[in-house]
Order: sequence, then structure tokens, then C-alpha cells
Amino acid sequence: MDINPIRPGAEFAAQAAGSAQPAGDAGGVAFKDLLADAVAQVNNLQQAADVKATQLAAGSGAVDEVMIAVQKADLALQMTMTIRNKLVDAYQEVSRMQI
Repeated sequence: MDINPIRPGAEFAAQAAGSAQPAGDAGGVAFKDLLADAVAQVNNLQQAADVKATQLAAGSGAVDEVMIAVQKADLALQMTMTIRNKLVDAYQEVSRMQI
């Protein structure tokens, strides 16, 4: 098994050299899209946990696989809720600022 050394990618090297692209560049990913992808991933984890639990109830699943899937879904949901709460707090803080 070959282990490749960690090397900075081309875009990292370009940023280090000072030729970074501006944040508003068309090649960037929108924050809205990042949030939508994160919510979709949490939903997929929850659906996978439901499928595993249903398989266990039918007698064809393993308990350890179900517990791992449920814990992954639970942790993902907790992290999503924490991020949501931080975003709401930040929005409230900005809205309280005086101009």
C-alpha cells in the first residue's frame, strides 16, 4: 500500500503566492448551497438510520450497524442545530448593532 505525502494543491499554492481569487468570484460556492447540501446530508443520514432500524425489526439487520447509523444521524442533527443556533445568535447580534 502506497502512502502519498501531503502536498498543497494548486489553488493553495496560488493563494500562498498572493494570486487568490476574490470572494465574489463566479467560481465560488454560495453559502445557501452549502447549507442546503448540509441539510440534505443530515436528511440522508436519518433516512439511512430509519432503513437500518426497519431492517433490524424485520430480522435481517445487525444491532451494531443500527446503533452506528442512529448515532451518526443524531450527531449530524445536533451539529446542524448548533450551527443554526450560532447563526441565529449572530443575526440577532448584527440586528442589534446601531448604525
